Amino acid sequence: MRLSKKSRYGIRVMLYLAKNKKICSAKEISEKEKIPFYLLEKILFAFYKNGLIQSKQGREGGYFLLKPAERITMLEILKVFEGDDIFSVSCSKRVNKKKSICPIRDFWKAIQKQLVLFLVKTTLADLEKRKIKF
Repeated sequence: MRLSKKSRYGIRVMLYLAKNKKICSAKEISEKEKIPFYLLEKILFAFYKNGLIQSKQGREGGYFLLKPAERITMLEILKVFEGDDIFSVSCSKRVNKKKSICPIRDFWKAIQKQLVLFLVKTTLADLEKRKIKF
C-alpha cells in the first residue's frame, strides 16, 4: 500500500491544526511541518473544498478545523487525495483476463474492507493522542 505525497502531507497538516487548536497561517504550517508552500496551498484548498477546514481572511487569518478532531475520520482525510476507491483491489489483467475467476480476489476484498473499517473508526484525535486501536 502506498499513499500519495499529498495524503502524507495532508495528514500532517490536519494533525498540526488539531494539536494547535487555533487559527494557523499557511506560512506557519509550511515552516513547522516542512511542507513546500506551493504544495501546502493545494492541500489546504482540497481540505477546504471537502469541508474539513475553514479559513479566516485578514491579518490574523489562517486555517482551522471545521469540526472537532474527534469527528474527523482518517478515511475522510485520505479520501480527499486518494478518492472513493481508496485501496481498491483488482486482479491483474495480465495474469487473469477474467476478473470474475481471480482466485485471490475475495481475499484482497476482505483485507480492503478491514482497512476501510479501521480508517472509519480511527479519528484525527486518536492519531493525535496515539490512541490507535487494532
